[in-house]
This record gives sequence, structure tokens and C-alpha cells, in this order.
Amino acid sequence: MTDEREDKPQRRRWAVGWYEIGLVGASVAVFFVFLTALLGFYFPEGTAIEGDRREWSPLADAMPDIGYSVGDDDIVDTEFFVGRILGIQRRVQHREAESLTWNNASVGEAVQENDAVQTFTRSTALLEINETSRLTLGQNSLIVFDQHDADPFLSNRGSVLVMINGELSGSLTAERGTRFNFGITLPNSGVTLVRDDPNEDVDFLISVNDDQSTTVNLYAGSARIVGKNGVEAAVRTNEAATIDSSGTRIEISDLPLPPNTTSPGHNRSVVYRNVPKPVSFAWTQVEAADRYHIVVSRDEDFTDLIVDDDVIGTTFEHGALPPGSYYWFVRSRSAWTQSPMSEVRRLNVHQDNRPPALDLAEPPKVVAIGEWRLRGQTDSNAQLFVNETPITHDNGRIDYPVELQPGANIIVVKAMDRVGNLNYASVSVIAKQAQVKRSE
Repeated sequence: MTDEREDKPQRRRWAVGWYEIGLVGASVAVFFVFLTALLGFYFPEGTAIEGDRREWSPLADAMPDIGYSVGDDDIVDTEFFVGRILGIQRRVQHREAESLTWNNASVGEAVQENDAVQTFTRSTALLEINETSRLTLGQNSLIVFDQHDADPFLSNRGSVLVMINGELSGSLTAERGTRFNFGITLPNSGVTLVRDDPNEDVDFLISVNDDQSTTVNLYAGSARIVGKNGVEAAVRTNEAATIDSSGTRIEISDLPLPPNTTSPGHNRSVVYRNVPKPVSFAWTQVEAADRYHIVVSRDEDFTDLIVDDDVIGTTFEHGALPPGSYYWFVRSRSAWTQSPMSEVRRLNVHQDNRPPALDLAEPPKVVAIGEWRLRGQTDSNAQLFVNETPITHDNGRIDYPVELQPGANIIVVKAMDRVGNLNYASVSVIAKQAQVKRSE
């Protein structure tokens, strides 16, 4: 009887212990599920290659259950996408497939299957794929390099790029004479880009819009779009397709015409002395456009952007471009569509604080009263002033008549270039009455 009473507290302690262990185990399981969901949301993974097919979140429900491909039709079993980062501007991050950590991207870094690249505000990344094709990732964009089964409309399997937000443009190239296609999964649809001509590239611009619709602008090649509910559409060169946020409606429209850039002229130079001058960019009006998009960059690849803005009207002024070379173009915009690029122009900005040359000939010690010619040399484009009176010169050669008065004549010459740099020089000329010789 005593032993039974002594065993009851012991059994009670064991029950409490197992209860606590079970409670801790349940808490750990709940935390693990929550952590997995959270990581899946912030670090989405592309679908794995065949043999390990995994759905990735949170966009799995929003994507069509079809595959896409990249490569040449005569290659059946192609190596998965491998590329590299050609250029970055400001903040660009790269996450490798098996990593949960985002790291700052670097030029030359390789990107492979299931890798992800993201840009932030005023940042861009230039990527190379297939050694010849290039993709430009606009600001506030996120893409994942994924792989799917073959597109039902195409006969091969290969790679696909998963675009989550932002803007993506590029020129896709494959070996000449072979058909080429490239698949992109969008938040509400999927698009396969195809070369119409085996010897031409595919040029495009795709954007995830503010209302969560997506727009595919096609400048060369063709595309097939499949919405979330299976709705399909074909897009041809100089057409655009806008897919609504639900992926159930696709609207096809013609692209607006590009504007003609008018100023500054191509390879024009802008020179300033101390403070950079405002530079005014201008272009022609396009009837169907409701606004325009101007891009100014320090490089020809348009990755080091200075300006990347929508503009109402046909002019844009930048107040302070530092010295250097710049490249710029404009697109017309109508709703979400964007025209092809205008002509790309180059602008050169120089700082010049060197005064113009000014070299005056030394006068004789004594000169006769009356007209005397001031001679010298200056820069061909300089403005000249003699005692504050503007004078002309012959491509820099100075030959100007000066009326001398008896005694010392101080002649001050000023040369000024087009940005206001000044150079001064002066000569002192002694003038006397000419002596008349007496005849014997």
C-alpha cells in the first residue's frame, strides 16, 4: 500500500515530462513549416530538371502548367542555361541555386540553372546567354533561371527564365541558319519567343506593370503567349500583347511608332567652364503616344543609366551632366506598350577652363604718330576686344589698325572663348612726331 502511494507521484512526473516533450516537438514542427513557407516566399526556386520536379512558391498557382525552351531545334538534349553577368549598375544581387543567401553580384560572375538575379531602384544588370544573346534587367526586377519540359508547340526541351517583376529586354541570338526559341514564365502567363527568320534575332521588351498586368513588346521575331486559364495568342513583329493580372485576357495591339530625335545632334559636344550647362533633349511628337520614355546612359549597352524616366511632352532637360560621353534614345508609349527605340545618339560633355591663346607682336621702341597695325595670333574661334572694342580676326591671325596718340599708348587686348575663358595681353607703344630731314 505504501509502495503504491509512492509510485503515484512518480507516474505523475513521467506524464508531465512526456506532455512537455510532445508540446516542444509540436512547436518545433510548426516553426519548421512556417520557416519553410517564409523561405519559399522570399527566395523562390525554379522548377528542377527532370527527375526532381518541385513546385516553387508563391507563384505556382499563377503560372500556366506548360513548359518552355531555349536553344536550336536540331539539338535535342541541350545543356542547361549557362551565362554570365556582363555589367551591373548600382545594387544588383545574385543568389545561387542551392543557397538561401543573396550576395552582391559582380561582373563576370556565372549564372546557371535555378540561380536568381535581382535589381533595386535605379539599378540594372546586363546578362549574356548562349555566348551571343544579351538580356537587360531593369530596375526593381527579379528573375530566376528555371527549366521545364518541352513547350507543347515546340519539339525540344531546354531552359526558361522566370520573371517575377520589373522589366526585361534583350536581343536573343542563336547560330545562324537554325531556329531559335526562348521561354519566359510571367506572373500571369508564359511566353515563348521564336525567330521568324533563321538569320535574324529576337528583340523584345517585357514589363510587369503597376496594375500587375504584363506587356510583351515585340520588335523582331514572333511570340506565343499562354494565359493562366489556357487562353492563347500569337504576337508578331511590331505588336504588343498585354495580359491582365488574372491571366485570363490577352489584348493584342500595334506598337506606336518611335519618335525622331532632334537635339542634341549625334556626336554633339557640350562644353562648359566651371558649372555644367543644362542639356535639353528633344524629339518629334508621335500621334498615338500619350507619353515618352527617355533613357540616357554612360555606356552603349545602357546599363550605367543616368536617366530612365517617362516624360509628358517632347522635351527633357538635364541640369548637370558631368564630363564624359553619353548615349540616349527615346521610346513612344501608349498605355502599357512601348515603341522600338529611336536612333541612339551620342553626346559628349567637356569641361574647358583653359583660356584661349593670345600672342601679340612686340612693337618697335618708337612709332610715328598716326595709324599703326597691331599684329599677333589667337585661337580661331576666340572673340577679340581691343580696349573693350570688339574686332575681327582672320582665323586667329590678328592684323588690326590702331590710331596712336603722341606719347605712350597702352593697348589692352582681350581674347574670350565660347564658354567665357579669358586671356589678356597688353603692349605699350611710344608714338612721336616723325622728323622731317632737311635738304642741303
